[in-house]
Amino acid sequence: MEVLLIILSFVLIAGGLLFSILPPIPGPLLVYAAAWTAHYINNETSFSTTSLIIWGLLAGFITLMDNFLPIIATKKFGGTKAAIIGGSIGSVVGLLLPIPMGIIVGPLVGAIVGDLYAGNHFETAFKSGLGSLAGFLIAIVIKVIFSMVLGSIIVWKIGAFGISFL
Repeated sequence: MEVLLIILSFVLIAGGLLFSILPPIPGPLLVYAAAWTAHYINNETSFSTTSLIIWGLLAGFITLMDNFLPIIATKKFGGTKAAIIGGSIGSVVGLLLPIPMGIIVGPLVGAIVGDLYAGNHFETAFKSGLGSLAGFLIAIVIKVIFSMVLGSIIVWKIGAFGISFL
């Protein structure tokens, strides 16, 4: 049973890192699920209740902010409501394009098209597109950092257990 939980933890960590970059599934929540899985492997790999609560709150907050950072950045760069909607649509459509170009170009072009549709000039639309892209990329960086830190802690705990097991 321990081996199965170890494998599941590693799969969840790998999936969490992957989906910290690709939007369909929230990557930080997958890595948090890996922490819960590791928690049940053995006493040496378990987390304290306080630690699990703090990591869970962080994972939830980061997942929530993942949805709002592009909106906040688009507004900060002067984007309209149409630019925000366009950037969101562009993020989804960008998933259909080859990686990494689709992920980068989607929010940018979507926000530009949305702002142009709202009647703004190209310079203003391009600026709001850059805001949408910046928010999207900042969210990715935050998710990857969280997933790497928590994933590293889990791997370290499992590795320490594995060494003591031998």
